Amino acid sequence: MRIVSLVPSLTKTVCDFGLQKHIIGCTNFCVDPPNLYRTSARVGGTKDPDLNAIAELAPTHILVNEEENTASAIEFLKSRFNVLNTFPKSPADVPSLLTTMGDFLACPEVAKEIALELQQALADLKSPSQLVSQLGRKFSYLIWRDPWMAVAEDTYISKFLELMGMKNVVINPVRYPIIDPIELTALEPDVILMSSEPWPFRRRDAAHWREITSGHSGSHTPKLYWIDGKAMSWYGTSTLEVLKSLGKIQQALTVNLEPES
Repeated sequence: MRIVSLVPSLTKTVCDFGLQKHIIGCTNFCVDPPNLYRTSARVGGTKDPDLNAIAELAPTHILVNEEENTASAIEFLKSRFNVLNTFPKSPADVPSLLTTMGDFLACPEVAKEIALELQQALADLKSPSQLVSQLGRKFSYLIWRDPWMAVAEDTYISKFLELMGMKNVVINPVRYPIIDPIELTALEPDVILMSSEPWPFRRRDAAHWREITSGHSGSHTPKLYWIDGKAMSWYGTSTLEVLKSLGKIQQALTVNLEPES
């Protein structure tokens, strides 16, 4: 096989299936495992891959995702190559994704074993989790600033947190809407989660948020916490890894971002 993956989390999954030696091309954001760049060609970003470079690699299998890759790139590749198009919207979709990938990449037994282990981990997940007692139930999850953007309820990230007993206050037909900090504060989330990616939120961002919303929160002031965006958004074998170490993640992947007084 000659595999090209345009989805970082699926690149990692392919490697976890034991097929790293077959990956001949991946994106600039495929950083796990970190040594992959030594044996595979970089073919650009997830949104702007070099389609000519991919064609020159003569792949036998290509992995794409409807959300991470553009429709035009997917259509171009599907018209010329053997492509698996993916779009899991919840951790509950990942076991079937794994088995589908196993069939596509001719490693069904390995994929099935991981999928069954993930199904059991999902079944064992307790809701509400320790995360709820730590942060509160109602949340908003920010992914960008300038403009401020959040995840709506119909996203993988939101569904992951809902499995832990939390509830997204951002209800919007747009999956990643631009939000107004004052209007969001009025929805009274218990916690505002500031992600490590794609915008790398830091304490200074939390301080800026407090400046904007000062005087608008009334008696209800949401907590501001950092959260590991990779853990919350990478699907595939990463989903299982997160669930297997969930207790540790609930304590270690959420860091208070309150501005220092």
